Amino acid sequence: MKELENLTQLKYLSLRDISRIFQLPSSIAQLWRLQILDLKACHNLETLPNDISSMKSLTHLILSECYLLLGMPKGIEKLNNLQVLKGFVISTPEKTPCRISDLVNLEKLRRLSIYIGREAVKRDREFEGLEDFVALKHLKISWRGSDPSYGNIHLPRRLRKLHLECFPRKSFEELFMPPKMQDEFTLRMQDVLRVRELKISGGKLESMDVDEKWLNVETLRLKYLKQLNVDVNNLKALFPRLRYVEIKQIGNYDSYMEPALD
Repeated sequence: MKELENLTQLKYLSLRDISRIFQLPSSIAQLWRLQILDLKACHNLETLPNDISSMKSLTHLILSECYLLLGMPKGIEKLNNLQVLKGFVISTPEKTPCRISDLVNLEKLRRLSIYIGREAVKRDREFEGLEDFVALKHLKISWRGSDPSYGNIHLPRRLRKLHLECFPRKSFEELFMPPKMQDEFTLRMQDVLRVRELKISGGKLESMDVDEKWLNVETLRLKYLKQLNVDVNNLKALFPRLRYVEIKQIGNYDSYMEPALD
């Protein structure tokens, strides 16, 4: 891999599932024509180049399932062509100098997955900038033994799919900040989220009570939530536009699937 810097015309590089990669050489950052870098499931990968700001052509940076990755390099917030960023690690400020709010200028970013590691240090207003992401449609957030009080989430208004993995709290709503300017009696239409698909897999969730901002949810998936009990008949009241529900290994259901709730 030390010779990668000579592949100046390379546009696609996949090292997916190669478990014996422990670090990437700094020379990879010189592949300024590279558009797709796929490192999914490089399970022993620990470090990336210190700065990747020169990789201006990147549209896809895939780091999901790299569970030993210690942090993110400098310069991700400068990759203006980035459309897909999977596996963004939140760690200490030293290991991840770029914050979530720094990514807001990536106006083409449509898919983002965030991994909150065990060493994650809570930063004030970490997730507030999410609501300003103009193109983001798919968002996944995963927790790995981090502080359950870590951050309250402000979701992007145009978000269509939301996946929460290893949910850290008992109540669903307490993780999400209420919409701005909400009065005591009425939820304004501009405060209603556009999320169509909601998936929660794993974690400590006990209560699925939600408020009106989730009324556009059409697909609901609840998996591996041993402390959660739900009344399927009540889901229609909670999510009035629900068309499909999938349940697997929760407190009071081993398996349930309903393609069209009446």
